Amino acid sequence: MSSYSLVIDNVVQQSADVNIEGGVDPNNPSATTFATWNSEPPPAPRLKSNGVVATDITEQFINATQQFEVGELIKDPFFTLFEAVGALEIMDPKMDSGYLEPGETMEDDYDFSQPLLPEEIIGIIDQLICHEIAWHKGHPLGQTIFTSLYIDRLLDPCPTNLSETFFDRSESCSDETLNHQVLRAYCLGLVKTCCFVNERIKAEHFYEEEDFVTHTFHRSLLENIHVDDVLQLLLDTLERLSSTTNISGELKAALRCRLEFREAFLKTAEEAETRTSMQNIKDRWLALQILLPDLKSSTSLGKPFPTSFSAKLQRKLASTVPPRPIVELSWDTAYEHLERLCRDGSVAAEVLKYYDSHSLMTFVLLFQARKPQPSVYIRTLLQHYIFGDMVILGSMSVRQVLDDDLASTVLPAHKLLDRNNDEIEHPSDPRFNMANQMEVFRARAAGSYLDILRTICQNRCRIRRTLCRLVADWEVLQLDAEELDVDLRKFASEKPIKDREISSEPIYSFPLSSWAYLYKLRQMEWLVQMGFELEVYQPDELASMYWYVQYLARTRTRHLERIRGFDVRNFNDARRRPDFSDEKQMEFMNALSFVNHSTMEATATYNLADALSCVFTILGRLSLIPIPPRPYSTDLQRYEVRMKPFQLIGLPELIPFEELSKVVAQPEGSSIDILEYASESVTAAKKGFEQISKLSPKDAYCQGSYDSWLKNTKDCLKAAIFTGITIATVRKAIESTPRNGQVKIKAEIPATGKGYHDWWVVPKVVAIP
Repeated sequence: MSSYSLVIDNVVQQSADVNIEGGVDPNNPSATTFATWNSEPPPAPRLKSNGVVATDITEQFINATQQFEVGELIKDPFFTLFEAVGALEIMDPKMDSGYLEPGETMEDDYDFSQPLLPEEIIGIIDQLICHEIAWHKGHPLGQTIFTSLYIDRLLDPCPTNLSETFFDRSESCSDETLNHQVLRAYCLGLVKTCCFVNERIKAEHFYEEEDFVTHTFHRSLLENIHVDDVLQLLLDTLERLSSTTNISGELKAALRCRLEFREAFLKTAEEAETRTSMQNIKDRWLALQILLPDLKSSTSLGKPFPTSFSAKLQRKLASTVPPRPIVELSWDTAYEHLERLCRDGSVAAEVLKYYDSHSLMTFVLLFQARKPQPSVYIRTLLQHYIFGDMVILGSMSVRQVLDDDLASTVLPAHKLLDRNNDEIEHPSDPRFNMANQMEVFRARAAGSYLDILRTICQNRCRIRRTLCRLVADWEVLQLDAEELDVDLRKFASEKPIKDREISSEPIYSFPLSSWAYLYKLRQMEWLVQMGFELEVYQPDELASMYWYVQYLARTRTRHLERIRGFDVRNFNDARRRPDFSDEKQMEFMNALSFVNHSTMEATATYNLADALSCVFTILGRLSLIPIPPRPYSTDLQRYEVRMKPFQLIGLPELIPFEELSKVVAQPEGSSIDILEYASESVTAAKKGFEQISKLSPKDAYCQGSYDSWLKNTKDCLKAAIFTGITIATVRKAIESTPRNGQVKIKAEIPATGKGYHDWWVVPKVVAIP
């Protein structure tokens, strides 16, 4: 009986032995409150008050509710949380976890000594696999694995060694049947695997309830038992299973397959914690994946055994919450997720091989963009591989990665990154001051840089939400870097560029702030483009949002041109010095290669975005874009909401709404002229993506993720080709329509996942007969 039931003595007559005042029936003085149970519905309470007039409103209430449409809701503003909690119905099985049906007991009367057939063991194990995958998908243990009576038997009370884990505690160790030993070994391996998974997820950055539920309901996941003991039990059980002759060969193979799967999964979860060998981790996941086909093919041999699972166990875990149903996951869904888990796990291990900072960023971006997105366990493993214990990829310092990134963009072979500066101890030496100032910058920039990688490892919605805060942080970093650039300028003896055609003032490189500005622009682009993927924007907003993508990408292109100019100038100056070496030349060539690649990518991006903005503008002119009614907002208010993350950004400047509306609508341009311009833009975008797709992994800075990068680039190319077809179709329809006539076409906007690329929403235009 729940604690809620104790408060109803003065409200409802629960037993014939209890009267309204809560007293005991004088005809039965031995009876106590709730000693007996009356299955009859309790009568309505007798209210004794001259000030209370009871009225039956059932009929009026039903008539009133019939006037509502499906999904319509009415809320009384004075119906507060206090009244809502008070309205929870005690003794309703959907709300009261302590409610018992007549004749029902609080505990499950389950006989753990009953013999089990091999088919039933297979059925129980397969159900446990489904529950394990449901847990990986975000459901709590109380609705999945902990609903197993056998798991509950193992964990309650908390065992300290394997001798305390027998199901039938009336028997000795030597009396355990083979079938029970198989199930016990599997269950112990399952719980120990969950222990590794749970601890890894808790150690990394994730969102409780949104991504994963780590709550164990105060149950120990065999933390007191060493993993080697569980593995040895699995091996001993496999050996005993092989020697038996009482089980048919088909069933024996099915049981063996499941034990081997659990052993491999447990070893994989243990090995995945390390970061010493990429190949060993990858081989573990691949070996686990090899076992899955046999696991799936033998599922039909199992016999379901539903009585070994019970929702009543939740009362022992959390008695103060309403009962929740057991999560039932189909075997096909569980198998598909398990197969993807193994595949993603093997790919995630490849990040441990470091090529360069840009390839690392590309790897994480593309890995997290996989469809469906990798599970939270794999994402936390990726976090662990990248910056566990603040050691990048298990072998590198944050400084190494930052210096690598700076050297490949704005400071190739530069004295500011010279490690020999750290050895100088004389305060008046410029190298001493350069080392100190650069250390100040690294300390400030390291957190922001790692936050990008950490953010990308979250779910897609969280990535976009967190980017809104990150761009503001990088704005501050850029301003701080500008002050450091001014201080470092005199120590590095930088000579400015004097070009009257550009500016009357001397032009300095500002390398650190330029680097911060470049990353800020990239994050601003990601933030806007993820809005298309997550379907944040309404169809009539796509024209303006794609215009903003081209605005950001065009700004990045101009900034990259500026960086290239200073890199080329520094390269020419360095070649004149006697200490110029092949190593320094390689650094300059690498930086120029990255800037050229980034410029190509940014140019293709702004051309495609420009073309799509024009397409949606013309479709809006033709009234082919639906505009939903918005009685509670205006275009200006929606624009302010969309641009809220950029309101604190100084550069690039936020475009005022009136100006944006004008440049997007292009009221002075004809539809044909706008489509002609869009056609030229999309042609340039196709040419750009074609050239990019032909780059080698090294030149594209995607080493370690080339296949994913190539697919992503070709998807962008397909989106550009389809955009060109759409432009040609719309233009043909307009040209063939008489003046002031109705253009006979219709536009369909694909949902996320239905187009060629989630960041490029290309409308499908078809002719109307």
